[in-house]
Amino acid sequence: MAINYTKSAKEIIKAVGGDENINSLTHCATRLRFILNDDKIVNKDEVNKIEGVITTMEAGGQFQVVIGNHVKDVYELIMQDIKVDDSKASNSNNKNKVGVFSRIIDVISSIFAPFLYTLAACGILQGLLGVMVALGWLDTAGGTYRILNFVSWTGFTFLPVLIAITAAKKFGANIYVAVVTACALVNPDFMKMFAANDFLNNASADPKVQSMITQATNNPDTMKLINDVLGIPVLSQPLDFLGLPIKMLSYTSSVIPIILAIWILSYVQRFFERILPSVIRNLFTPLLSLVIIVPMTLLVFGPVGSTIGGAIGDVYNFLYGLSPIIAGAIVGGFWEVLVIFGVHWGITPVTVGNYASLGYDTFTALQASAVFAQAGAALGVFFKSRDSAMRGVALPAAITGFFGITEPAIYGVTLRLKTPFIMGCIAGAVGGAISGAFRSVSWAYNMPGIATLPAFFKSGHATEFIGLLISIVVAFVLGLVLTYVVGFKEEAK
Repeated sequence: MAINYTKSAKEIIKAVGGDENINSLTHCATRLRFILNDDKIVNKDEVNKIEGVITTMEAGGQFQVVIGNHVKDVYELIMQDIKVDDSKASNSNNKNKVGVFSRIIDVISSIFAPFLYTLAACGILQGLLGVMVALGWLDTAGGTYRILNFVSWTGFTFLPVLIAITAAKKFGANIYVAVVTACALVNPDFMKMFAANDFLNNASADPKVQSMITQATNNPDTMKLINDVLGIPVLSQPLDFLGLPIKMLSYTSSVIPIILAIWILSYVQRFFERILPSVIRNLFTPLLSLVIIVPMTLLVFGPVGSTIGGAIGDVYNFLYGLSPIIAGAIVGGFWEVLVIFGVHWGITPVTVGNYASLGYDTFTALQASAVFAQAGAALGVFFKSRDSAMRGVALPAAITGFFGITEPAIYGVTLRLKTPFIMGCIAGAVGGAISGAFRSVSWAYNMPGIATLPAFFKSGHATEFIGLLISIVVAFVLGLVLTYVVGFKEEAK
């Protein structure tokens, strides 16, 4: 019987205290994240009984309602019946209960969740193209491949634009000003300047080439010829703004710089909206905001954000380099623990940054075993349990986990019975260690599951891919077997 999500949405609103008690509402891949004015009036037992709700939890000042795959549908239905502004979350009476780390996780989940599946679709397409090229089904010089290839990279090339939209909603900035700010960072003219700077830096390694370029800068005709051949304007002097030097960076696929920019934009915008006369406010607020934010991003937020993102990625990659096997065991064993508390979003900037800087990511490959291990544990419950109701939950939860969404398996089955969750974590650790031993990687952004396996394949890297397959098979089977053999205590009727 199909779930009536319209009815469920109305019941959730009522159970959390009504429209007037909802200060802010966002959602991630599987759960609604409420920031409430008064969490004491929430009827948690009533929420847990609502059809379509898997479970509820409180973390970091948020009241989280786990829905699963239909969370976006429920979110949209709730938003039709309430009037809230996500940017007002900071005014909540629960503000003091939310730690800095929890706020960061909330911001990351609110920004990335709305477009993660679109980004994952681009990653899967990249993987499928790689498989078809390896099998000889597509020619990389052909039009079909070239078109699908640039389509697959579009989401990552314009990632700052996607982030600008969701960040603007989260911080309360003008969406259109935010989008223009992001577009400025990936504007073709700016990218040509970056390409020219990159060319000059690489050319400086060759004294002969550097000498030729230096001589050419004194000859306009020669300089024009070089520009025409390269297709980029080779700069004769460093780029600056009001005399301040600009560090030339590529902002395609970047994350932290645009988040910082839109965060500051929200304050700049509110400042001008407060001081400008209403007769000129609508025109001059966007104008002054852009004139301030874009140069400041190029001068400050961009370099700072890139440094922060690079440092975070470097720390993880350094630890991974010390021992991929130990790193795999830790990630595979504890990933689902992070999922329980909803803090797994904190790793998203690291993985996205790895794709941008390295062209691949190791964390996603280690994480995959944890996903399949919990799916296996849920299937183990299905075979072991004598409770028809639990079996009815366990099988679909295992199938859903097989496709990368583990919340139904965790909250509905394994964590509920405790022992199966522990067995899944052990299996995930073993699988992660195997993945680390093979140094398996993901070549395109994805959410690990059976449908996204092509994203782990790349021609010439068969060993890593085979290692990934072995790791998830071992994790899945071991999760199933351990759960079945060790067993668990059935819930009372």
